[in-house]
Amino acid sequence: MRTPTFLLALVLSACGSDDDGGGKAGTGDSAGTGGSAGGSGGVAGSAGSAGSGGSGATGGSAASGGSVGSGGSVGSGGGTGGTGGNPNCTPSTLYGKTGELWTAAGRLREYAWAGYRTGNVALPSPTTPSKSVTDFGAKPDDAGDDTQAFLDAIAGTASGVLTIPAGKFIITQRLEIKKPNFVLRGAGEGKTVLHFPKPLGDIYGLTFNSAGQSNWSFSGAFIQVGGGDSGAKLADVTAAAKLGDTTLKVSTTTGITAGMWVRLLMTDAAGSLFKALHGGHFPGNVAEDGGKQVFRFYSKVKSVGAGTVELERALPLEVSTGWAPELRAVKPSVSEVGIEQLTMDFPGTTYPGHFKEHGYNAIQMTGVLDSWVQHVTILNADYGVNIGGAHFSTITDVTLDTTFNRGALVGHHGFTVGSSGEVLFTRFDVKKTFVHDLSVDGYTRGTVWSNGKGVDLCMDHHGRAPYGTLWTNLDMGAGTRPFKSGGSSNRMPHSAAYSTYWNIKAAKAMALPANDYGPLLNFVAYQTSATSVTSTYDWKLEKIDPAALCQPNLHEAMLVDLR
Repeated sequence: MRTPTFLLALVLSACGSDDDGGGKAGTGDSAGTGGSAGGSGGVAGSAGSAGSGGSGATGGSAASGGSVGSGGSVGSGGGTGGTGGNPNCTPSTLYGKTGELWTAAGRLREYAWAGYRTGNVALPSPTTPSKSVTDFGAKPDDAGDDTQAFLDAIAGTASGVLTIPAGKFIITQRLEIKKPNFVLRGAGEGKTVLHFPKPLGDIYGLTFNSAGQSNWSFSGAFIQVGGGDSGAKLADVTAAAKLGDTTLKVSTTTGITAGMWVRLLMTDAAGSLFKALHGGHFPGNVAEDGGKQVFRFYSKVKSVGAGTVELERALPLEVSTGWAPELRAVKPSVSEVGIEQLTMDFPGTTYPGHFKEHGYNAIQMTGVLDSWVQHVTILNADYGVNIGGAHFSTITDVTLDTTFNRGALVGHHGFTVGSSGEVLFTRFDVKKTFVHDLSVDGYTRGTVWSNGKGVDLCMDHHGRAPYGTLWTNLDMGAGTRPFKSGGSSNRMPHSAAYSTYWNIKAAKAMALPANDYGPLLNFVAYQTSATSVTSTYDWKLEKIDPAALCQPNLHEAMLVDLR
């Protein structure tokens, strides 16, 4: 086991095939609004991303077909990572029994940093200061509109916990949170029910663009948390660095000290950064995104030398001076925000169809740091949880369901993350089928999907270079559409480099994705009848019985072995 990394407390005041346009929840790099930043700051990224490691199947017996969700594994609090303690377990050649085969420049990213405060601390449960929405006039279980009371309560709670007692409350406007250190807490799922009788389109207007797409298809929500990171520029990076390196040469070290958090930002130049995100195999979306700043990586500074900065974390991508690399300070306007212990209920309506959504959208978090959603049930939604421009945040124990027959497809996106880093989705349950159940999009990096299940899940890689995603210990349900994915044609391929599918099971053997789905993909104990890969883009397939795999959950194993 490696020496644990200690955290620095920062003391600061959108899976069906489609042509999705439009950005998701934003980038989160602009200065945030609504109060000074606060909270603590586990901030980090993922490591390494090179390696070739040929195609073809290696090792172990064919994957068997058990269901992850049975026996309390998925959705329970118990760990399933494993550390290779069983001497008879079958290790992956990419990782080994205890991480001894892992390298920062290999095919697996370092997923141990995903989640709230870099993933190795529990979600907080603050109790003070505390106010209740009833203090501001909200009344449960009556026919009155509670919106103004909720708005007043949010405005009147500078920080701490805003509680919502048991009962049903009627909300007819957006609830916006633009400040740090704020928890919206109900009395429990099914106990506290926020009912939204009208969609956003009825309240704020419903329009359709020239492609026939609703203005609520991609973003906007009834609970909307928004911020940004306005940390100032500290230095230019003046020399190239390799994937897996930790030391950067910089123009100045003034204002940079050991122990502080910094952001490495890089901007595309004529598609060369996009090509690097695809391991050199694909050009990326130059026409739409060329020249944009699309790479963001957070790390703590380990040490400062003469014209150099040593980072605590290994670089997840090479650095080129042609990409205008720079270091910036970390100064989030919104951090330590939690939404928890409640049910969000929309009326029983038939889903109007893909891109025709009227805006029954539940939760959106944009530009936040060290924040979370936990123990929330969302009913009859067009859009469940949308994360954009966020870092080190956790979405856990969220259930998506319906109480009404909305049709074969019940909504647009279940869970989505875009333009983010190290976001953890875990212990989720998608009980009905969305167009896209679980989505990575828009240059998001290092996302982890762990210990989740659904009726017939799809892992939607929505294009625009989602990089280094980990899918681990998932019960895909029926298993008929694991790689059913969307995104417009100019944003392909679906996945950037190093997406990893680790212990993925279903009721039947699942197909591998199309050969041009993305480069440098890893399939370890992925339940499939395929015995080899035919893609020319350097895929790796390890046929290992999930019951024998040393690490049922790679994310949890890395937390033990690499942190």
